Amino acid sequence: MLSKPIRIFVVDDHVLYRESLVAVLDAQRDLKVVGQGNTAEESKARLSDSKPDVVLCEVKLPGQGGLDLLRDVPALSPTSRMIAISSTETANDVVEAMRRGARGFLAKQCPVDLFLKCVRKVHSGEIWLNGPLTEAVLHAFGNQQAPSKLDGKTELSRREMEVIQLVVQGYKNRDIAQSLFISEKTVKNHLSAIFNKLGVSDRLELTLYAFERRLFPPE
Repeated sequence: MLSKPIRIFVVDDHVLYRESLVAVLDAQRDLKVVGQGNTAEESKARLSDSKPDVVLCEVKLPGQGGLDLLRDVPALSPTSRMIAISSTETANDVVEAMRRGARGFLAKQCPVDLFLKCVRKVHSGEIWLNGPLTEAVLHAFGNQQAPSKLDGKTELSRREMEVIQLVVQGYKNRDIAQSLFISEKTVKNHLSAIFNKLGVSDRLELTLYAFERRLFPPE
């Protein structure tokens, strides 16, 4: 029995790009576009009705703007996972999109196979940032003053720091286990300890915390 296709809603004011993207998505057996919108205002009612699994949203929409729409999506469709898309790749856009709930960020110029991979990964619960975007975000936060020292409660072990870095890169528990030569159960234990120490509840919050506090081992 075939699994249900991933239901997708696309928001973009560039009609040619949006319709081309919809055609590419609908050509995949495991993906189905259930709605699309030209503006944030137009998309809100349609999002409430369609309840998509994944929302693809241009960050620079006219009017209300895509970033504000990302902030509003959870109230309109609580189970939807969001991916921000943009013709530009700035660290500020990435960080703001993730702060407003996006679990992935894609440049419109990226290859189709990468785009499709991101949709599937985010739907499965992962966070998606490709290498250049991750580096841009790290560079942006690297220009800020780092915290002088973590207190006793939030002090992280070397292994926990390694786990965080791999989470930020979008690794699943299985991939982290293979990279660090430990079991998946050990990875889960590390993540539970990290969440407790940092006061975060999931991988997205951990990623944002890591960016903002520069929780990365020295190069």
